[in-house]
Amino acid sequence: MLEKIFLLLFVSNFVIRSLYSLHMLQLEEYSEKKYLKWIFSHLNRYLVNLLFVLSIVFYFFNLYIAIALLVISIYVDLRYFVLVKKKKPLVFTKRLRRLLYVSYAIFGFCLLWTIHSSSLLSEFILFFISLFNSFYYFLINALMLPIERLINEYYYKDAKRKIKHLKPQIIAVTGSYGKTSTKYFLTHLISEHYKTLMTPESYNTTMGITKVIREKLDKSHEIFVVELAENDNYGYDKLLDLLHPDISILTSIGIQHLEEFHSMENIIKNFKNYLTDKRIGKKIVVNLDDENIEKLIKDIGAEVITCGIKNEKAQYKVKDLRLEKDGSQFILKTPNNQEFEIKTNVYGKENIINLLLSIVSAFELKVPVEEIIERAKNIVKPKHRLEIVRDDTITVIDDTFNSNPKGFKMALEYLSLFNYRRKILVTPGFVELGEREDDEHYKLGKLISKYVDVVFLVDKKRTKKILEGLNDAGFKGEVFVVNSLDEVIEKFKTFLKQGDVILFENDLPDNYA
Repeated sequence: MLEKIFLLLFVSNFVIRSLYSLHMLQLEEYSEKKYLKWIFSHLNRYLVNLLFVLSIVFYFFNLYIAIALLVISIYVDLRYFVLVKKKKPLVFTKRLRRLLYVSYAIFGFCLLWTIHSSSLLSEFILFFISLFNSFYYFLINALMLPIERLINEYYYKDAKRKIKHLKPQIIAVTGSYGKTSTKYFLTHLISEHYKTLMTPESYNTTMGITKVIREKLDKSHEIFVVELAENDNYGYDKLLDLLHPDISILTSIGIQHLEEFHSMENIIKNFKNYLTDKRIGKKIVVNLDDENIEKLIKDIGAEVITCGIKNEKAQYKVKDLRLEKDGSQFILKTPNNQEFEIKTNVYGKENIINLLLSIVSAFELKVPVEEIIERAKNIVKPKHRLEIVRDDTITVIDDTFNSNPKGFKMALEYLSLFNYRRKILVTPGFVELGEREDDEHYKLGKLISKYVDVVFLVDKKRTKKILEGLNDAGFKGEVFVVNSLDEVIEKFKTFLKQGDVILFENDLPDNYA
């Protein structure tokens, strides 16, 4: 009887740990490589709950103690793995459910084997599966990959057939930074003139776009604006084979996802492959202010349309740019020397180049100029990207979606527009920069020192080099190093003053916590 009670509690513990492991696997996009790396960088998670280990040990000696320890263990696992507030919750997709069914079936078999045989081997396997739960799901995911590939290939071919039949004009947006903002800006500019579908949020991988085509695209859509991930598992090949864009937009080339590409040379090579692929469309609209793009566009087959703020060689130029807290104003000069005054609610220099790329693309789609100018006044922007979420006695700027060196600098420059007010920065720094992360964090610390009065660094280990950069720059403001965002919010209850401006820059996803 006691053994059955223990095993029932043990099953509960397995389910709790499964939800956590599957959440991390989903956040790592079911990538074996990424997930395995996450496991080895979070081995401490297996040691968080020593009570669970002890309950397994005492199972062989004293079931009363084992059950007591396991009950406490379940509470600890609930607190650390399940009841923690998630930034991006687990989504029970069809793929996730298939993983659940297979994993629970195998676990159930081992459980029945243990109940009926009480053999040491069956007990060892059962305990291993629950204790090293993440490794178990690594193996289950690997086991399921051939089946998932067949399913994905069916979906992909179905989407390919559908888009070939419907034949919308396709505008592909790619680059290291600025893809999502540019996609939103362009969709807003053209959506009154054309019935437009945009890939939502950051749906930018082959299978994400496949899902949008199969579920959302219909014969009423004249334009399909698609964001393409430069780090897609299949590279650009399957994306371009699926879409065959009419126009491509290239926003930037930088060190985002360096952790995956391993070197800047590989990143540049990846974009070169894109630019030289005949399937990118007849026209490509590019940011000529980006030095890497300028070097790569010399020998490509498509017609290149260049945009810039700083680069005088650009065909479409921004002149007399005025950046303000509530938006921006500038003169847009065209290749035939026409000039248009643009007023917009978009702020930040990098965002202005993204808006320029969008305006020029709208020109190429024959949207009337006066309509573009009017709609540019009130652009619909993506959430969590320099978004003012509070503006009364205290101003709160949410730029937490992601962060990169260019975007961080833009956010700091925007913060500096709030004159004569105490400027507070909350950040964990960058992610996905691989071996460049320490160097970029050190430079970031020096940059931050020029713009803010108070810094909250989230995660002592991750932000060590930012703090070093701040100190070496002679930063005179206050610095607080905290373990979590919750600590910051608690500190704010007594720390904030009327007139403060707070910039939340980047937020670590759950798999980096």
